[in-house]
Amino acid sequence: MSTVNLRADGDVPDRWQDGADRSPEAWLEIARQAEREGETGTALNAYERALGAIADPDRDSRVASILRYMGSAFRERGETDRAERRYRESYAAAERIDDQEGMAQALNWLAVIAMGRGFLTEAKVTFERARRMSHQIGNERLAGAIQQNLGILANIRGDLDAAIAHYREALALFRSIHDEWMLGLVLNNLGLLSTDVGEFEEAGKAYAEAWDLARRTGNGMLENSVEVNRAELWIAQRDWDRAFGACERACELARRRNDRQREAEALKFKGVILREQDDPAGARRHFGEAEALAAGSDDRLLMGEIAREQGELCVREGSTQDALRAFSRALDLFQALGARIDCQRLRNRIEQLAA
Repeated sequence: MSTVNLRADGDVPDRWQDGADRSPEAWLEIARQAEREGETGTALNAYERALGAIADPDRDSRVASILRYMGSAFRERGETDRAERRYRESYAAAERIDDQEGMAQALNWLAVIAMGRGFLTEAKVTFERARRMSHQIGNERLAGAIQQNLGILANIRGDLDAAIAHYREALALFRSIHDEWMLGLVLNNLGLLSTDVGEFEEAGKAYAEAWDLARRTGNGMLENSVEVNRAELWIAQRDWDRAFGACERACELARRRNDRQREAEALKFKGVILREQDDPAGARRHFGEAEALAAGSDDRLLMGEIAREQGELCVREGSTQDALRAFSRALDLFQALGARIDCQRLRNRIEQLAA
């Protein structure tokens, strides 16, 4: 299909309105192109039309795929409840026709939703179930995606050795099948882990390769995520100008894509930078905006991170009681997630302040 101009309001462009005779494949192509352009409203509209164009939805395997695509579009917009509903509908549609691959794909995304909400045991069980199914049907790409997600889960729990093992296994698999799209996602997560353990040079290399792959494959979500994570890397190195520039680019990309989660992450890091540059009013404003977006996206890990940074702002301002309240709120969120390293660091911080 030739390149088309997509409208930001989510409506299908006028010359597509006479779509009664369009095939599901034609609407799917419109939807996928819209997603590549960051126009999720248009994409969702086209996905709905693709579903409507399927003659026998109870027996057509495309239904499960379309519902899953819709779930991911909602998830990227931070509409977690709507995303979960679509993933569950996708699983049910696949189960009706015994589509094992469709069931495994839906389970993987349901586990991602559970992980983001802090239900780590549920996420682990669901990921493992999806991984077994992916091996049974011989879907290497899905097996690698689940390995990556298990790495993220291990990282949240503070099991860094397990996280690295999962990431390396996923990397090896995606390099072997020449899957640049998925390879970029794993490299981005490896960069994040390398930053956490202070291996800044390795983190920079991983992000550089991930960013190149994002640009080459047209993966706007990955490009956005790399910019956010580069900001964190440069904050760790106290390179404020480069970090703030990365935050600005990340915010612009996120707003263009209606990606609330990554906008919230970028705003959080802007707040950190302004706090470290002795601009408490600016830091507080950005933390507040980030908190609202994270809560709207039901991202509890991010909510905990924001509360922790707000606590550090209170410490700088000499408001010990406010700091303790913020740290306690963050600790509650991290405990619910089973984020052991973050929990221990916060306990130590609370003990220092209370002494």
